Amino acid sequence: MTKSGSVPVYRGDLSLSTRQNELDKIFEIVSSTSDVSKETRKQFWKIVRQIKRETDHDISEVKKVTEIRNMLFEMDRGRTYSIGPFVAAETILGILAFVLYLYGLNTPVSWFNFLSWGFPEIIAVFLRFLGIFLMIAFFYPYGRLIAGKVFGIRLEAIWFSENKEPGLKIDYETFLLAKPSQRKWFFFFSGLWTMITGVGTGLIGWFIAGDILGFIIGAFFVAFYGFVIGTGVTYPNRGEMSQYNREKKIERAWKKKLISPS
Repeated sequence: MTKSGSVPVYRGDLSLSTRQNELDKIFEIVSSTSDVSKETRKQFWKIVRQIKRETDHDISEVKKVTEIRNMLFEMDRGRTYSIGPFVAAETILGILAFVLYLYGLNTPVSWFNFLSWGFPEIIAVFLRFLGIFLMIAFFYPYGRLIAGKVFGIRLEAIWFSENKEPGLKIDYETFLLAKPSQRKWFFFFSGLWTMITGVGTGLIGWFIAGDILGFIIGAFFVAFYGFVIGTGVTYPNRGEMSQYNREKKIERAWKKKLISPS
């Protein structure tokens, strides 16, 4: 350990025994302080990435990593809450947002003569946009819940950011034990769900009142997701598709190990 109570960041992959020793050191640090150094965190996530590339997991190692990650999660994001009541509340709010969208459809809007819009049309488009935006936000948890069921990754709690934005905490043990392809498609579908929500609402609006706003929003998501996937960025602030990119890279390394294990 360094003088600051952190662990050094090693170059290259570590052996299983070395990883376990490092995890024991990291666990000791994380469980004894609320100020974990950047170096310790960096070494921990480096080990996590290596474990993700393994073709055969050591269960005790996965459990140790999960313990450390949960302590860091609580340290960084604070209290978590039960999923059930939150999703029920989000569903009710999502239905109310859909009602708001339907209310906006009561005023006819000509999308091909937008220069002739008056105040009523502008208000109607605003209500439609607000309704779709809120539906995407409130129905967001269903994307991860469905993906988790399909790909065997459990979700265990709700957390809120400093800006009071909700997120779904992943059960890290099931996440690490899942195959890289399962983790990859988990994030892909979770991100795709926002587009599905927007376009699905757009279809309803199209059949009821010839509304195309949902399709416009869907096209925006297609362009954004295409940009993120095409550039291969893995920054957390780029959403689910950036995490899809990260897991896709890990999957490539995992497949190489399957072909030529070291």
